[in-house]
Amino acid sequence: MYRILRALCRVLVILCFGLEVEGQENVPSEGGAIIASNHVSFIDPIVVIIGVKRPIHYMAKEELFRSRLLTAFFRGVHAFPVRRGMADRSAIREALAVVSDGSLLGIFPEGRRSRSAESLPLQRGTAFLACKSGVPIIPVVVVNTDRLRFRRPLRIKIGAPLFCETRNKVSKADIAEANSRISKRFYDLLKQESVGL
Repeated sequence: MYRILRALCRVLVILCFGLEVEGQENVPSEGGAIIASNHVSFIDPIVVIIGVKRPIHYMAKEELFRSRLLTAFFRGVHAFPVRRGMADRSAIREALAVVSDGSLLGIFPEGRRSRSAESLPLQRGTAFLACKSGVPIIPVVVVNTDRLRFRRPLRIKIGAPLFCETRNKVSKADIAEANSRISKRFYDLLKQESVGL
């Protein structure tokens, strides 16, 4: 199901808007990693999925899994539930299992969509998972998804991996340091994009 829907969405996006991807070489060809993206539009997960060649497993809000049909669908596209606004231990375990199994985990570190071009403060989850698992964080920024216009290309910039030292016990200082690096990488990638326009 994932591959079929990804292919269909890719065709639609390319036909309606166009798609430009830069930095594909920064995504490891194998092994676990965290795809950490900015978030300005409801279509951002779809754009990142079609822009990155490897399958991505995303956390999705628990409300989307209330029926068997929706649960089957979202599980079929590699999504799993998370209870927002709290430390969901079950979601954390599943996220760690995803990267431990050598797959890609997709996260929006801001936790919700930004209503402007400015980044929101980052939540703890991405940094915690990276420090706990030791897998690289692949910073990604999506551009032009906030104001969709016909034949205005959607752009994806994939930055170089960030690495956190693996820790059994992750401290607030570890998370703050990792979040600072992620924020800076987002800023740098967006700045490069604005200069290139």
